[in-house]
Amino acid sequence: MSINDTELSSTSVFQSDVWLFSIYTIATFEFVFWLCNSFLICIELFDFPSIDKYRIQKRKKKLRFQPHITQLIIKQTIRHQISIILLTPLLYYIINYFGHLDIRGPRPSWLTIIYQLVLFILSEDAIFFWTHYLLHTPWLYKNVHKKHHIFKQPTGVVSVLSDPIEGLQNQLAVWFMPALLKEKHMFTLCIWIAIRVYQTVNAHSGYNLPYVSTQYWLPWIMSGALAHDFHHEHGKWNYGSFFNIWDRLMGTHRLSTTTKRTN
Repeated sequence: MSINDTELSSTSVFQSDVWLFSIYTIATFEFVFWLCNSFLICIELFDFPSIDKYRIQKRKKKLRFQPHITQLIIKQTIRHQISIILLTPLLYYIINYFGHLDIRGPRPSWLTIIYQLVLFILSEDAIFFWTHYLLHTPWLYKNVHKKHHIFKQPTGVVSVLSDPIEGLQNQLAVWFMPALLKEKHMFTLCIWIAIRVYQTVNAHSGYNLPYVSTQYWLPWIMSGALAHDFHHEHGKWNYGSFFNIWDRLMGTHRLSTTTKRTN
C-alpha cells in the first residue's frame, strides 16, 4: 500500500459517519457531564455556606471525609470513561439498524426536534421506571443494582456508576426511542444527550438547589434531586426518571417529611 493510499484510508476513517457520531456523542456527553460535576466537585472540596444549606443529607459528612467511598468513585469513574470510548461506535450501528441517522445534513425544523425530544423523554421515563422497579426485586437488587446503591449519599458522578447489566438497562431506556424512529438527526440526539446527562447528574447531585431543577418548578409531576436522593438513602421508593407520575400511580412516591423546599 502506497503512502497516498494510507493517507486516503486514514482520511476516510476520520470522515466516516461512525467516527463523526462517536465524536459528537462523546463530546456532548463529556462536556455536560464534567461541566456539571466540576461545580459539584468544587462545592464538595470547599465549604460554601450559601450553597451548603441546600445539601439534602446535612447530618452526614461530606464525601471528602469518606476516603473509601471517594476512592471507589474515582476507580469506577475511570472505568466508565474508558467504556464510553470503546462502546460508543457500537451504538451508531444499533441506531442505524432500525432507521436512518442523518449526521451531515441540515438540522430538522424546531417543531420536529421538540416533537422527537418529547417522545424520547416520555419513552425513557416509562422504560426507566419499570426496569428500575424490576431491579429492586430481591435477586436483581442483590446481584446487580446493589452496586449502584453502595452510594447512599450520592453525588453527580455516581449517576453513571453501576453494574454492566444495569448499564445496559440505562442505555435501553435512553436509546430505545431514538433507535426506533425511522429518521433522526445528530443535532437532535446531541440535545437529547445533554438533557439526559444534566437530568441524571442533577438527580444524583445531593443538593436541592433552587431554580436549576424541574422538580423545583413542577414538584407535583417532576422528579429530581430530592426524590432520587431519598431513593439512594433508603434503597427504595421514587423509581422514576424525569417524572414522578409512575411512582404516584404505583404508590412508590416518597419524600422526607422533614425536607422543605428552600427558597
